[in-house]
Amino acid sequence: MQEYMNAYATWIKFLINSRFSRTGLTFDFEILPVTKFNIKDYKDYYLSMAQFGYPRMRVAAAMGIKQRSLVSTVDFENEFLNLDEKMRPLLSSYTQSGDENSQKKNNSGEKNSSGST
Repeated sequence: MQEYMNAYATWIKFLINSRFSRTGLTFDFEILPVTKFNIKDYKDYYLSMAQFGYPRMRVAAAMGIKQRSLVSTVDFENEFLNLDEKMRPLLSSYTQSGDENSQKKNNSGEKNSSGST
């Protein structure tokens, strides 16, 4: 089935790029291999990859969110509601740097590795 999806994606890519060939723009089109049988696995996979900086659009696509809707929602939340300033993601060992922890210890009066406070 994936072979048919790749052929269809190639055909769509050809149609779009031939339509906009005079503009100098090139487009890429990909059909993600997500089915109703493996959707949970791909959601988890794309989410873990997005945590390391890979495209977040794939997470949204695997969840059924349209790209246009995602971009509009993020712009609305960040530009009009300022949610990027009001709501911060939870801190984990992956999102914290070692400097923050050592600064907290230094401010509380504990000694750091060099022996100074």
